[in-house]
Amino acid sequence: MALRLNNIIFIILFFLGLTAFAQESEGPKPPKVKDHKSDSSYKDFGSLRFKVARAQINRLKNGGALLVRLKTNANTISRLKAAGNIDLATQVERQTLLTNKLIVASYLKEFTFCPVYFFYSNYSDSVKNKKLDGIFIDSTLTVNPAIVCHADFYLVAESGKVNDSSLGIVSLSQAPTAMESGTPTREAAIVIKNRYFIQLHKPFPYFQIKSSSNPPIRESSQGMYFDLNAINSEMNKIINDPKELKELKKLRGCVRALNESFESFYEKNKGYTIPVELAEYVY
Repeated sequence: MALRLNNIIFIILFFLGLTAFAQESEGPKPPKVKDHKSDSSYKDFGSLRFKVARAQINRLKNGGALLVRLKTNANTISRLKAAGNIDLATQVERQTLLTNKLIVASYLKEFTFCPVYFFYSNYSDSVKNKKLDGIFIDSTLTVNPAIVCHADFYLVAESGKVNDSSLGIVSLSQAPTAMESGTPTREAAIVIKNRYFIQLHKPFPYFQIKSSSNPPIRESSQGMYFDLNAINSEMNKIINDPKELKELKKLRGCVRALNESFESFYEKNKGYTIPVELAEYVY
């Protein structure tokens, strides 16, 4: 059964790879955004981005929180089950569970800059609207209403693509309807966004690709603990893509590097007095 399942997965991945290759070599490429700097959110961008970044790191450190968004792959799993591919649906469920365990474990062991919380992507609207009651998960990866975040300011971390952003410094009034249309430039283990899931800008350390080789920070926190060795061992058994497996295993080091970048940026800017007029850009 395991051999048959692996063969099915290999065939699916093979044809997906062929499709991606065909699209890349023959199909239209995504258009590059050439005129996005004329967007109204780029007004005074050169000076605002430094002020906003300093304000964001200070608010994050002093009473803020980092919220990590986890994928459920619920739609993919439902489609597979509806098509009768129960074995493959079970495989995706197991891999999603393990990936989320690894993400949670990595942040709990390596991220100390501020409190960290975890939520599933189907609660994204709640995060946008600061309705945080009953959305965070515990060590069983299930929603636990007892976990409460009182932070008035928070940022969101997730894996994904870094964009050549079409958005500059977006005000709070613009944020609910702002749409990112920039060209994706690279895949990152971690991308940092505001609560409206708008990618941040330099000089804020808003994405992390490289892994830190410094010693680990700690073993666990917030009453949750995961055995990373056991998770990695289980992943070796069910993930067939060597590249994907390698990227997942280096996540802990990437979280450690992110924490170091946050600390370094904060040390350079701590004590920054946030001007009143900046409030509309730091939310």
